[in-house]
Amino acid sequence: MPDTPDLILARAIREADTRYFFENYSVQAQAAIQALERAGYHIVPAVPSRPMFDAAVKAIVYGTKRPGDIVLPIWNAMLDARPSPYGE
Repeated sequence: MPDTPDLILARAIREADTRYFFENYSVQAQAAIQALERAGYHIVPAVPSRPMFDAAVKAIVYGTKRPGDIVLPIWNAMLDARPSPYGE
């Protein structure tokens, strides 16, 4: 199983912070992810997961002429179907 973003961030925080004060790196990483989400960012895989791909296909509106009317529903469907950054 690949590392989840919170574990990747935890490792980065641990490696960046060489102090030994018993920090909980997973809590710090989760806080960083939550801060990003509050700021309107989402962690998504570089390659869409199968549920993301399937959601995008279902969101395609045929007969639409304006690119924004095609792309935005697809993007939103993919974001809704993205895997949890916590591996759940």
